[in-house]
Amino acid sequence: MKTRCLFIGAMLLSLCCFTSCNDDENLDGPAPDVIWDIYPFGISIEVTDAEGNDLLNPETENSIANQGIKMIYRDKTYEKDSLATDKQTRDVLVRFYGLRTYQRNDGRYLLIIGEFYGNRDYNNESIILDWNDGTPKDTITFSHKFWWENQEPESETIVRLNGVETDNPIHIIK
Repeated sequence: MKTRCLFIGAMLLSLCCFTSCNDDENLDGPAPDVIWDIYPFGISIEVTDAEGNDLLNPETENSIANQGIKMIYRDKTYEKDSLATDKQTRDVLVRFYGLRTYQRNDGRYLLIIGEFYGNRDYNNESIILDWNDGTPKDTITFSHKFWWENQEPESETIVRLNGVETDNPIHIIK
């Protein structure tokens, strides 16, 4: 009986040691008791003339807003505002809307490309913008890196317009 109790005690002790081991130094991912919503990202484009007039505003003289702007991404062509935009929920759900128009609070318009997953890596993804007006097409290339640092999500997005690194929103002068 005594050896049986010792055996059971030893088993319980080893089980406790086994289950209590935890990797507190794991900095490669989120803390196990934390749930993260990693926000999606998009590429924003502002289009003006040399005087700074918003060419995406349909009421601006020489506007390009309704001339059939398209983008080509991963061998698919998306017309501006052609994908349905369902209402958002409070959950962070990534939805690819293609190329859509967005009006900022100051009244200016942007083209938004995306949404893209914020917790994924993208490497030199190319997007071709066809302005449908006979002018040269523009190429946007972006890379997005996501990683964990000190159990916190980190990311970096690099955007290039026609091979030159630029800010997001991209400013195109036509």
